[in-house]
Amino acid sequence: MERKQYPQPALEAAQKFATVFQDDGVYAGPLSAAWAPGRVNIIGEHTDYNDGFVLPLAVDRVSAFAGRTRQDQEVRLWSAHFEEYAQFSLEQLPGSFEQQRQGLPGWARYVLGVVAELVRAGFALKGFDAVVAGDVPLGGGMSSSAALEVATVYACAQFSGGQLKIGDGEESRLQKMEVAALCQRAEHIASGLRSGILDQAASCLGQPGQAVLLDCRSFAYQYFPFSDPEVAIVVIDTSVRRELASTAYNERRQQCEEATSLLREAILRDEPENAQAREIKALRDITPEQFARYKDQLPELLRKRAGYVIAEDERVMQVVELLKRNDFEAVGQVLWQGHAGLRDEYEVSCSELDALVDIAHSVPGVLGARMLGGGFGGCTINLVRQEAVTALTQAVEEQYPERTGRQASIDICRAAGGPGMVIME
Repeated sequence: MERKQYPQPALEAAQKFATVFQDDGVYAGPLSAAWAPGRVNIIGEHTDYNDGFVLPLAVDRVSAFAGRTRQDQEVRLWSAHFEEYAQFSLEQLPGSFEQQRQGLPGWARYVLGVVAELVRAGFALKGFDAVVAGDVPLGGGMSSSAALEVATVYACAQFSGGQLKIGDGEESRLQKMEVAALCQRAEHIASGLRSGILDQAASCLGQPGQAVLLDCRSFAYQYFPFSDPEVAIVVIDTSVRRELASTAYNERRQQCEEATSLLREAILRDEPENAQAREIKALRDITPEQFARYKDQLPELLRKRAGYVIAEDERVMQVVELLKRNDFEAVGQVLWQGHAGLRDEYEVSCSELDALVDIAHSVPGVLGARMLGGGFGGCTINLVRQEAVTALTQAVEEQYPERTGRQASIDICRAAGGPGMVIME
């Protein structure tokens, strides 16, 4: 096999397989691999669970499986990152999910969640042994969990003997956005986090050199070029890990739902004949003009939360128009605005994220920066002119430890393709 054909983590997992698992006569297929990418979100943070719009792109970092189909119903996994085994059975799923989940390490719960949802959807799966590897930073805001979930679907397809077909063709049994929705449900049951569909959709829909505008209500999507040889996507990791389920993430979602309900009631009281107002289901349905008129009827906290989300949806559309003109300098200005909203109105930033954005703002050639992902730690995304990447790196290495007592890590990413799978022998 030619090494250049497959992501490095898939090759590493395949090379590791024979040393981790012994062929004791249970295998019923060749060595195969499957993978799915992490993502960065250009703009549109916390809008997905408000039925709004997002503009992510898949990156050249993946989670990967390499393994072989078994003749029984057992799934055995080895994590190259954590250097630990996990095992569960397909029998009695999804009914046995909670019982089996209790005995698994955190990373394997995502795999079990996806498998349980596939069985719930009626797919006949086979057991398999696999090594799990990857180079998506864990807990850093590039959505390692979504990459693992989507890779699990493709691994199950590869190991199912043709029972599970994925794609957007008529012969496929799972369309790409159906994969994303299934993985979103798996995340909910595996982690308790009521996440939107942004992360899984970005992983499923990735195209080289393209960002994808996704309507998180209708699941309609379209691509826009996001590739300029003079501009780099630099992701800087604060080294602050976050467990979103144990933070205020779910609380923010509840606050948005409360704000939606109160705004709908206020509009209907004032405009009882407004049929469109009766159809308001999420903050996505509140226009900026309506919010300006009725925001004072919200408690201050809900006013801040709703104001951020409604403005962020507008920023997504603004960036789409700027990309049509390849105006990355103006895109960068929108990123600064997005971070201010996340910091001051949505209040999901932290001192380390703010420090990285401040440092970036002081470096000539940095077009824009903001926190990336759910917040409370993780990474920043920076749009940087190529000639300024070294200066930004030096500024972070010099100033960030002084300001936070931590070391940051820096990755240069590019818009990359989506999931894949292949027979490797």
